[in-house]
Amino acid sequence: MDNLEFKRLEETDAKDMQQIIENDNQTFNIEYIKNFIKNPNNYGFIGKIDNKIVAFLYGYGLLRLDGKSMFYIHSVDVIPEYQNKGIGTKLMDYVLKYIIEEKKYYKFWVLTEDDNIRACKVYQKYANKEGQVLFSKNI
Repeated sequence: MDNLEFKRLEETDAKDMQQIIENDNQTFNIEYIKNFIKNPNNYGFIGKIDNKIVAFLYGYGLLRLDGKSMFYIHSVDVIPEYQNKGIGTKLMDYVLKYIIEEKKYYKFWVLTEDDNIRACKVYQKYANKEGQVLFSKNI
């Protein structure tokens, strides 16, 4: 994977996003991607191999009432043929280094279901403590 590269998503990458979004059974709309990118509090990052997007992470900067900002990672996806190769972990490392260097956020957080074992193992590497719990409800 010597040719694996990561970068922040730019508007010129929006068209190439179709391959990873459709693979995740989501509806692709290039205008949604472009609007997302235009908001400076939204972050998208891609991982490419041989100029093909194989991984994607997106999240948001969230301002708290006390003036501190947190970074919320909403989704990390690696297309199936590239899973279990450490690409998701490397993408997380890249993104965390990126947001630390921005010096805008004091904390990051990410959500997943407890039955998503692979994601839980990755995210636990970054947690401050064992057994963190999140409760959510679809509405």
